[in-house]
Amino acid sequence: MSEQTHQWGVCTTVKAQLVQILAFIAWHRHIGAAHIWVHLDDADEVSAHVINQLEGVTAVLCDAAYWAEKGFRPKKQEVRQSHNIQRIYGLATLPVIAHLDVDEYLYPKRPMADILADWTDGSPFLRATPAEALCDPALQDDIFTARQFRLPFPNGMSIERRHAVLGQYTLILRKNMLSHKVGKSLFHTGIAGFVPRLHAGTIGVDGPQIRLPLHPDLMVLHFHAQDRAAWLAAMPHRVTNGAYRFNKPLAEFLGAATAAEIDAFYAATQTANPALIAALRAEGLLVEADLALRQKVEKLPF
Repeated sequence: MSEQTHQWGVCTTVKAQLVQILAFIAWHRHIGAAHIWVHLDDADEVSAHVINQLEGVTAVLCDAAYWAEKGFRPKKQEVRQSHNIQRIYGLATLPVIAHLDVDEYLYPKRPMADILADWTDGSPFLRATPAEALCDPALQDDIFTARQFRLPFPNGMSIERRHAVLGQYTLILRKNMLSHKVGKSLFHTGIAGFVPRLHAGTIGVDGPQIRLPLHPDLMVLHFHAQDRAAWLAAMPHRVTNGAYRFNKPLAEFLGAATAAEIDAFYAATQTANPALIAALRAEGLLVEADLALRQKVEKLPF
C-alpha cells in the first residue's frame, strides 16, 4: 500500500476563540492529520487569516457568499455541520476524513497510520469511542484543560455497578455520558452513495444509519463540560434545542433544578473528585491523558 492510503484529514465547523481553534489544529497535526478544513461558522476573517498561514490547513469563511451556493444558511448548527462535512467528503482527495467539533480530540492508542492500515474490512467508517473530560480546577490552564476522562458504560453493565459510579444520578446519565455516547467517525471517501453524518453515516440521503462497533484503539476526547462557566452558559440551549433534549430524564432534571442542585450534580458527575475517579478506575472506565495543548500551539510553524 502507498503512504497516501494511510493519510487522513479532519473537517470541523467552529465558532470559537482563535486559541481554541489553534489548539485543535496543533493536536491533530501532532497525531498525523495531512489536512485540516476549518469552517468558520461566524466567518471570522481575522481567524481565517491566521489559520491560512499554516501549511495543510484551510480556513473556510462561512459567509453569505459561501451559503449562496446552497441557496440559504441553515438555521440549525447541526445542519450546517452536516453540509460542511458532506461538501468536504465530496471534494477531498484524501482517503479518510474525520468529522469533529472544536472541543473533540482524536486520541489513538497506537499510531493512526497503523489503525488505518488495519482497516481492511470494507466498512465505510471507523467509530472513535467517546470519553468525556472531567473538570479539575487545580490544573493549570491548557486551553482545553483536563487530564482525566470517563468512558461510557458498556452494554449489559448492571444497575448496581452503574449506581456505584453515579449514585443518585444513575438514571439521569444512563450511559455515564452527559453528551453523545456514540462517538465520532473517520469516513472512507469515494464510496458511491455514502452520506457522512455528524456521528456516523448512511447509504443515500434517506437511508437508515449504518451501525458499526466502536474501535478499541481509537477514542475521541470530548471537552464538553470541563469549563464549568461555559457549560452553565450553554446549558439552557442544550436542554431545549441541543443534545440534552434527546435524554429526557437529564433535560427534565436540568430544566427544573435549582442552582444548588445543578452545582451538586456538576460536582458529583463532571469533576475529577476522588470518589468518582476511584469508581471509574475500578470499572476500567477512566482514561488519563495530558495533551499539552499550549506547548503544541507555541510550536505551530507560523
